[in-house]
Amino acid sequence: MVRQLHGVFIGIDRYASPTINWLSCAERDAIALHCLFADNLGGANSLLVGKNATRAKIEEECKKLAKCDTNDIVVFSFSGHGTSTHELVTYDADRANLPDTCIPLTELAEWLSKIPARQVICILDCCFSGGMGAKALQVDVVPRDMTSVEELLKQLSGNGRIIFTASLADEKAWENQRLGHGLLTYHLLRALQGAEEVQKAGKVSLYRLLEYVSEKVKDAADILGKPQHPLLLGKIEGEVTLPIFKPGVLYKAAFPDRVGKKVTADIGSLAAFGFPDELLKAWAGLIPSLNQLQIDAINEFGLLDGQHVVVSAPTSSGKTMVGELAALRGVVERKRALFLFPLKALVNDKLRHFEQAYGAFGLRTIKATGESTSDDILPLMRSQYDVCLMTYEKFSALLLANPHLLDQVGTIIVDEVQMIADENRGVNLEFILTLLRMRRKQGAEPQLIALSAVIGEMNGFERWLGARLLLRTERPVPLDEGIVRWDGSVRYIESDTGNEKSVACVIRPVVGKSSSQALIIPLAQKLVSDNKSVIVFRETRGEAQGCALYLARNLGLPPAQVALDTLPNTDPSMSTQKLREALSGGVAFHISDLDAEERRLVEEQFRAVPTALRVIAATTTLAMGVNTPAETVIVAGLDHPGGVPYSVAEYKNIVGRAGRLGYATRGSSFVVVMSPSEEHVIWSKYVLGK
Repeated sequence: MVRQLHGVFIGIDRYASPTINWLSCAERDAIALHCLFADNLGGANSLLVGKNATRAKIEEECKKLAKCDTNDIVVFSFSGHGTSTHELVTYDADRANLPDTCIPLTELAEWLSKIPARQVICILDCCFSGGMGAKALQVDVVPRDMTSVEELLKQLSGNGRIIFTASLADEKAWENQRLGHGLLTYHLLRALQGAEEVQKAGKVSLYRLLEYVSEKVKDAADILGKPQHPLLLGKIEGEVTLPIFKPGVLYKAAFPDRVGKKVTADIGSLAAFGFPDELLKAWAGLIPSLNQLQIDAINEFGLLDGQHVVVSAPTSSGKTMVGELAALRGVVERKRALFLFPLKALVNDKLRHFEQAYGAFGLRTIKATGESTSDDILPLMRSQYDVCLMTYEKFSALLLANPHLLDQVGTIIVDEVQMIADENRGVNLEFILTLLRMRRKQGAEPQLIALSAVIGEMNGFERWLGARLLLRTERPVPLDEGIVRWDGSVRYIESDTGNEKSVACVIRPVVGKSSSQALIIPLAQKLVSDNKSVIVFRETRGEAQGCALYLARNLGLPPAQVALDTLPNTDPSMSTQKLREALSGGVAFHISDLDAEERRLVEEQFRAVPTALRVIAATTTLAMGVNTPAETVIVAGLDHPGGVPYSVAEYKNIVGRAGRLGYATRGSSFVVVMSPSEEHVIWSKYVLGK
């Protein structure tokens, strides 16, 4: 016999008895599950919602299930109230006679036991514990012993039977009106529609699905400050898979706002989300098309539907645009957006970008970094802005003193989230994210987009934030990562193949110099002669400035005349004088001793096309998002001031600055190595590190 689906989907928001609390999302739960199953598996499915979900009708439908074939799949789904004495509360329930007017789990177990199908799935999105709550019915009786409840559930489950409950026997189950569903049903719907985490060879693995949903429900409830632990009992022999469910005729008719909005690489496809033509034209001038990361964020992760997302992807993969899309989606709906950065330099860089890219659109962008003379505090307090760019420190200080700031914020984008591992700024970032989690419990839940350049294990970070993890490891521009040895040879990992390669005599070390200069000078000479742009990262400001000066003296480059002519005519500091000296030799440095206007000039001239400025020496602050695209990175020294070694994440972020999309077709990085013992440590810990 042909395998067929038989389903009963029940949801009750409002009850006949005026003494039973109303719900908001139970009927939507049942309708959504019914439509999605029917659209994709067909079969004989019944939907009982509201007044139709009486005890008699539910029993009648369960008796029909007993007529199915052994090869069929049966789904029984209930969303509504559950009692502390473990009954499912029907529409016509009588509080004075719960056992006879509700459905005790013992009776449900008996009904399901008569179903001949080898595969029966029971989904109960309701409470078993009693107590007032989103899906709880208060009854004045003594709850049963929890052990007996577990035994009862085992009667429902077993080989060929799976029971999936929203909570444990002594817990409430919660619904979220913002999501429009009970927590269990919401994440179940997402999983059935092919969440990346549950897919296997283009299908949905049933056990992965149940594990994923359990995890997501626990995390979502934890953020609300409510304990809720879904319970899974029973088993079905072998690997059970379902097709990835696609919203069909029934689902689209029931939830027209949820379907039909998909983007392609074409910028114009964003019009489906309400973006105006002026904004689409602005984006078309910035990027040729949407890349796969951005498409996946929108189509698969709900970026433009208000979902919380952690994006972990390599430098130059398009993460920044992901954040901007989410922010401006909110702005179009008259909501405000906050961008949070670890450094003032990143705020200032982003401010210039927003003014240039979106100024004509009428977007009002302000900033707050702690600089009293330039901070836009008054419009921030009055909510007279579209986008506010802030440092971590300024945001935490303002939010603590003014909790109302979040009331009108629709989206928060936290950039450089890998900084949470930093010994200095990491504590403040963790404090900020904890504050945001706490505010959710008070009803303030703006969409949170976290952008990280770290590639590797996130250690449950996205779960802690109540977000989904969009993890991509592919660089849009390949990066050959390696070292340059003391003898002038090069050892590297070829990105295309992952193979290790060595090339002898790439450069000739400078005779008479025992420091890293002996390798930096000839390597920079070779790279510039090959028409490459180069950033040399040094550990301290003094080393970066000194490196720029000795490269300017040795590379024989023409002056960066445009930069020299554009330098501000202010009282020159010692650093300004040194910068002029370096620029006269076609080199610059980028350190905090320069003022903001001087750093901006260096950044703009380095990325200009064409430009005479091909080499910058900088500290690691330049690695954190400042738009300075280079084809090659040279790293001399891997310690913070004070001797603390860089983390692998910091190192990967630094070398990731090489090979920026739109500026290069391939990148390369070299760590300067002065001895065999140093080579072993750097190669194993950093180049091969994860």
